[in-house]
Formats: sequence, structure tokens, C-alpha cells
Amino acid sequence: MASALLNLGRSLPKLKNVCSSTLVRILSQHEKHFHLQSILGAEKIIMPSLSPTMETGTIVKWHKKEGESIKAGDLLCDVQTDKAVVSMDTEEEGVLAKILVPENTPDIAVGRMIAVYVEEGDDWQNVEIPAHEDPVVRSQDTSEEPVTVETVVRETTPTADTSHIDFHSLSVGPSVRKLLEEYNIPPSDVSPSGPHSRLLKGDVLKYIKSNNLEKKELKAEDIMVPKSPVTEAVTSAPPPLPLLEGYPFTDLENSNMRKIIAKRLTESKTTIPHSYAVIDSNMGAIVQMRKQLASDGIKVSVNDFIIKAVAIALQRVPQVNSIWHGDGAQMVSTVDVSVAVATENGLITPIVKNAAYLGLDEISSTVRDLAARAREGKLQPLEFQGGTFTVSNLGMFGISEFSAVINPPQAAIMALGTNRVIIDEDGRPQTRMASTLSYDARIVDDLQASMFLDVYREVMENPDFMLSGSKLSTLLREQL
Repeated sequence: MASALLNLGRSLPKLKNVCSSTLVRILSQHEKHFHLQSILGAEKIIMPSLSPTMETGTIVKWHKKEGESIKAGDLLCDVQTDKAVVSMDTEEEGVLAKILVPENTPDIAVGRMIAVYVEEGDDWQNVEIPAHEDPVVRSQDTSEEPVTVETVVRETTPTADTSHIDFHSLSVGPSVRKLLEEYNIPPSDVSPSGPHSRLLKGDVLKYIKSNNLEKKELKAEDIMVPKSPVTEAVTSAPPPLPLLEGYPFTDLENSNMRKIIAKRLTESKTTIPHSYAVIDSNMGAIVQMRKQLASDGIKVSVNDFIIKAVAIALQRVPQVNSIWHGDGAQMVSTVDVSVAVATENGLITPIVKNAAYLGLDEISSTVRDLAARAREGKLQPLEFQGGTFTVSNLGMFGISEFSAVINPPQAAIMALGTNRVIIDEDGRPQTRMASTLSYDARIVDDLQASMFLDVYREVMENPDFMLSGSKLSTLLREQL
């Protein structure tokens, strides 16, 4: 009630031109609602940005119901982002009054109001939804607009109709035209002071100040753009594709996550100058070491060796461990390796943080945990946001080699193929693997890329480098 009185008091100066009977009607209605929940007492809960690239999201599940108390740290809902299903915690305290976006409503824009809450003790059942929003669902009848200070001022204050004016055809500068549009001012109402009676920006600003005008909210229909045959031809819809008669088909829903993946891949390929380099590594030493570790019950995958080798190479050639920020590159001090994991909705890249300082067994357990929770949609944003380098391995699917698209803002990504057996010059079988580096030519030059791959191959062919000082190193020494 106190907040409603305070906001009403702030609005009273606007009522100097409102008749007394109208003012009495407003005050009586506010007095009637002071013991309930006024529109000014409701607080918004908006769709947050849960990843750096998130633009829209889908609320998969609400964990709180209308009328339930909420406090800081409570799990409010699960949101499907462009990366994963993320649990959204609330930072507010009160009572959840209205849920405006039901479960599984797609493409909810970041910043959109999804619910409202009130303070403990307020009447949450009679709360009004705050204005200037377009919620998906309103839980109460809104056919008749509530009488508020703002609506009465808007109804009783005369405004000029400028919808018929083509501002773009006026002989004025862009800044003048913008002000006329924003403040809904007919050009004929402003006295020009420029040469040849030209309207200047100062003239419009003076008029706005003297009349105490406020900006209006521009809509698409308010802005008149002269049409031309060329414009109409460009904006006309293309003819529909012919249907394939007799061929059965199934419509596949394009999820929000896949839409964002496609958008970011397109952005990467069109804005980042990709360069590529391939190197072949002898995998014999790693194959032998894996057998030794397996005999002691320690399971370490080839991918774990790759992550460790990449981390060491990034330390030795730090230019590759960079990101693009704004108009330039930034070299990052920590080595955080993103690992591509396939899920039902698309690829996600959980991060092995400080990979250069982890042992192979620690990398192995970390990757298994992250991959399992990624497929279940239970990763937290900090576990997949960021990273300084990405590893993508399709070797388990029999792919011999491929090139991957850089994951911006990172400078490079490594694509790994399967192990293949060849006959060397001495006629003996040898296990080899191709690794393809895609790198941003704005950040990494060909020499730096070659140095990185050379270090990477050296470590892969001499895996003892990866075990130096670790528990596994001691274990292997005891076996020898």
C-alpha cells in the first residue's frame, strides 16, 4: 500500500490539467485497491540471458506455482537455451503472483516478462500485470483497461495526429526528422530559424522544451517509407516450392538450440577468415600406455590424451590460446579446453578448465561427468560458457579426418579423426591419426599454427610428457 501511495504521489503533478471529477474518480479507485495489490506494487520477472549467445529461450518446466512463496536461491523454472536446459534460480523474495508464459512456449525473447511477484502479505490473486508488456497469457480478463493515473492523463491530454505526414520527404536533416518522429510534432508547428526558412535541430529542441513534450513509442506503422517498384519487387514473397507428390515425409521441428547453432556457424564462416593445417601423429606410444593403465584398472581414452596434449601445446604457443574481442585479439592466461559433445538437440561444448594443470585421470573423470550431464541437460552456464580452444573428435564414428568450424570468439578448433593402421617403410604396422587445426587468420599466422601443431605432435608421440609429476607417472615407473 505504501508503494502505491508513493507512486501515486509522484504522478499527481501530471494531473494539473485534469478536471476535478476525473481526479476524484481516480483517487476513489486507488483508495479501493490500496488494501489489495495495485499495478504499481507488482514486480516483474523477466527471461534472463543464460548464455552469451542466447536471444530466445523456452521454459521447459515451472518449479513454482502461482501463490507459492519464493526466496533468493529457489529453483524457479527450467529454461531451454541455445546451449542446454538450464535451471533458473530466483534472486527475489515474495509470492509468485502470475505466470505469464506457460511451459513449452517457444522463442521467448530475452528481457521479456515471464511472471510477476508481490511482497509477502499482498493479495497476489488480484494483482494487475504491469503495463508496456505483451505477455503470452493473461490470467485475468483485460477487456476493460484499469483506470490509472497514466491512462487518464493519456486520454485527457490532446495530441497531434502526424500519421499522415511523410517525414522522410521533408527537406530537413536526419536529426531533425528523428526528433519530429520521436516527439510526434507536425513540422508546421515549429518556427524555423535557418536559412531560407529551413527547420533546424535547435528549433525543434526549443519547441520540445517549451511545451514539455515526452517521447512517443514508435511503431512500424508510424514510419512511412515511400514505396517504389524496386522495393515492392524485393519485398515480395518468393513463390512456394512445388510439393513432391507421392513421397511420404515427416516434418522435423527446428529447435531453438539448432537455430542458434546454425546462426553461429554461419556467422563464423562468413566473418572469420578460416585457415587450415593438418598433421599426422604416430599413436603407437599412446596405444601402449593405455594398455598399461588398463591393466591396473585405470581407463583413459584417446580423447583424454588429446585434451592434455592440446593444453600443453597452448601453454608453449600461447598466441593460439586467444579470443577475438571487439576489434582485436586477447591472449588468455588460463587454458580452458572446450570438448564437443553430441546431444539430442545438437552439439554443446562443456569446458575442462585449467586443463594444462590436470592429470590424465582428472581430465578423464571431468570429461565423463561433463558429457553425462550435458546429455541430460543439467550443465550450469559456467560449465559451457567461455573456453579458449575447442576439441572435436569424430574418430569413434570411423571418420578419417575432417575440418571443423571455429567456435567464436575462440581463435582455433582441433578436429580429430579415427586411428588408422598403415605399413611403414620397414614393413611394420603403425597406428596413426590425422589432426586438423582450423584457426582464425586474424589472430594466428601460419608460423604460429605450425609451431602449435609441432608441439602437439611431439607430446602425442611422447606421452610421458603428459604424466610428468602425476600419480600415473609414479604408477608406471613402479611397473617398469
